[in-house]
Amino acid sequence: MPTFDSIQVTGSATVQQDLQVGGNETIAQSLNVNGSETVNNHLAVGGTITSGQGVNTLFRLGVWSQPTLPGGTSSVQQVIFYPTGSSNQPGLLLQGTDGLNYVLFIDVSSGTANLAIQRV
Repeated sequence: MPTFDSIQVTGSATVQQDLQVGGNETIAQSLNVNGSETVNNHLAVGGTITSGQGVNTLFRLGVWSQPTLPGGTSSVQQVIFYPTGSSNQPGLLLQGTDGLNYVLFIDVSSGTANLAIQRV
């Protein structure tokens, strides 16, 4: 495998196999990795991360932009818990303090949007 002290790509980069970064990685334009990518320290993306499979993290996935409340009034909703369900339920995958995995998603099956949690 080739090893470089530094590499600069001014346009787009496509990697057909694996990409491993031992330090930090900053992406300002686009990067396509057809194998797998490992970043051991910090990944900074100035735009959007799109994943067809999922984004996995061992610690936290953080969003640092300040949320804004929409105009109008709010209504009290419930949180619905589904003890079992589909193992490929789309949503935000979180690990509980019990060590089990849970998916957080929005359930609109009743016609009203409710926050839902499903154990997977």
